[in-house]
Order: sequence, then structure tokens, then C-alpha cells
Amino acid sequence: MDTISRQSPVSLQIEQLIEARAIHLNMPPWRQVSSSRHGNRLSKVRGRGMEFDEVRHYQPGDDIRCIDWRVTARTGKTHTKLFREDREHPVFIFLDLSHSMYFGSGDKLKSVFASELAACLGWNAQQLGERVALTLHLGEQAHNQKPAASKTHWLAQLQSIVDVHNQQFAALSEQQLQDSSPTHNLETLCQLVKTGYQVHLISDFYHFDKAASLHLQRLASHNQVFAWQISDPLEQQLPKAHTAMQLQVSNGNSEGYLQPDNKAFRQQFKRLANLRQQQIEQMLQQARIPHQHFSTALEWQDYA
Repeated sequence: MDTISRQSPVSLQIEQLIEARAIHLNMPPWRQVSSSRHGNRLSKVRGRGMEFDEVRHYQPGDDIRCIDWRVTARTGKTHTKLFREDREHPVFIFLDLSHSMYFGSGDKLKSVFASELAACLGWNAQQLGERVALTLHLGEQAHNQKPAASKTHWLAQLQSIVDVHNQQFAALSEQQLQDSSPTHNLETLCQLVKTGYQVHLISDFYHFDKAASLHLQRLASHNQVFAWQISDPLEQQLPKAHTAMQLQVSNGNSEGYLQPDNKAFRQQFKRLANLRQQQIEQMLQQARIPHQHFSTALEWQDYA
């Protein structure tokens, strides 16, 4: 199944994020990071790493070449050696739920689509036995949650996405939501993430400034980082004049109108949208972060 049942285009329900478990995504080819300690793996099979770390009881799937025969003989129970490279690394998901993500010209907001993507990525990591942690970027503030592998903990994190998403939407209608650079929250993320982790950045990237770009480079230097950009078609290009004579837009409290029949305005809008996209792609390329672009005009089956 690559579809999700949505009760509303603007609010989020826990059922949506549970259904995201069945979404099939083509995961990116991760680039090799510069750390000698990092293993480019998602497998449970243990290999012989770079640095000895500890001995523990043998578990199904462990590499038999790493069995510690001395400890096994002494204790009477099979033990295996773990190496620094072989330790499971948490998956960190940075989900942008700031002001600009609460936009949509179709049947869903960018924030809804982004939340479903975060759930999908988390379920994938969960099924591989990895620990998952969430950072919810809310503008000036953030909700940081510790990594854990249990399904119960992951379901609690999904519920936190639902609660925070809907609270943010309510704050938007009350004009309490403001955009700001994610610099501070990215700096905190850099402190939480150690060498060799996987980090997923889910955002429209509209407010990532030069300072934020430096943190992206730092984050990507020793970790596997991937950027998932969410956009709405109306942010890229205005419809042709014969499609709509006047477009009504709202921030939940006040309303305004766009005039797509004004050719000069439409061309300037498109030029600025292209420039913004080029700047985003250049920023990610400089940080050597692979990137995939999603549009709210499409559905999950379109990306399978």
C-alpha cells in the first residue's frame, strides 16, 4: 500500500503516521563519510571493525568469526566481540514544522506530507532494529527526543508529531507562529549526533541561511545525511491566466489575492522561485548532502 487515508488536508491524525509504515520509498545511495569509524551498513550482520569495543552474548546473525573463544570457554556461554564500527547507530529525523511548512494549494499541507515522510523513514529504521530520534523544528524552538529502539517509544514519538503539528497549526491561525533560521536547532542537533549516524532533514529549506549552511557541512562531514525537500506547486509557478483569474491566499487569519493574469508578475514570480531553488540546491551540494524533492501535488505511490 502506498496511499494514506487523510481525514483533513490541514490536521494530522495518528492513523496517518501508522499507515506510513506501508509506504515504499527508494532510499538514497549513501555517500561514504570521512570517518574511519563509520561503517556504511544497515545490516544486522556483524563484521570485523576497526576498533575493539566490548564483548557480549552471541546473538543470531552475529559473525561467527568474531566469537571470543576464551570468554566462551570460561563462562560456558557463547560470547562475541563487538567493534566500534559495528555498533548500531541511531537514526535522527529533523522535521521542520515551522511557519512556511503550513502551506498547501491542493489536498494537503506541506507539513502533513513532511510528517508522513518522517513516519515512513522512522518505520524503516525501526524495522531494521535501529534506534530512532526526532527533532521537531518549530521556528525559534525545538522538541528534541532521545533515540530508542522500542516500538512503544516510536509510537509515542509519532503521537508527539501529531500533537505538535496540530498545536502549530492552531498557533498559525492565532498569528503566534513565526519563521526563523534553524541555525540554533541545527547547532543543537550537531551536539546530539555523534560520528557515523544517519540524519534525515525534512524541510522546504526556505529559511536555511549561511549560518545554517555551516552546520549542515559540519553535520555531513562525519555522518550520513540526506535532505528531503517538500514544496507545493504554487510556490514554484503561478497558474496560467486562463486557469484562474484571481487566486485567494490566506495565512489562517487574513486573506490576500494574487493576479496570475499579470504576465510580468507571473514571470517575476517564476524567476524568484527558480533562484530560491538554485540556492537551496547549491547549499546542499556544498555540504555534499544528497537531496530528493517531493511535491504535495503528487501522492506516495508516485514515488514508489
